[in-house]
Amino acid sequence: MRSSRSSVRDREDLARENDHAGPGARLAKPFGWLRARLSRAADRVRTTLRSIRAALSRAAGRLSAQIKSGAHSVKTAFLATIGEDRGFGFWWLVVTAAITLAIGLLVAVLLSPVIGLLAALIVGIWMLVRGGRSSQSRQTAKARLAS
Repeated sequence: MRSSRSSVRDREDLARENDHAGPGARLAKPFGWLRARLSRAADRVRTTLRSIRAALSRAAGRLSAQIKSGAHSVKTAFLATIGEDRGFGFWWLVVTAAITLAIGLLVAVLLSPVIGLLAALIVGIWMLVRGGRSSQSRQTAKARLAS
């Protein structure tokens, strides 16, 4: 008789738990399988992203090492070409190249807006001239081109 009482109590406890959980919990139970599948899919995506990140990191490390070795060889070749004794000619060349680069950048920065304004002015004049024609003169021009 004790076993029947315990099963009745278990059922009553279970009913109380379901009553306290609210209607949202009862509605969510059928979708437990969906939640489990989505969780597994998210885990697979996270694992894939981690492996991709690790592969990209390794590739970036290898590329960085190759670039550093290439830059080192260029630097070595350059220093071997100019030698240890850098005289007046070398420094004259460096200063001249720096001044030329600075002037070139300054001219480019100052002329870019001017060229843009000139282009806008030319396009505006062209649109005024083209828009000033009447429809009759356009038809006359088309007829002249056709003949």
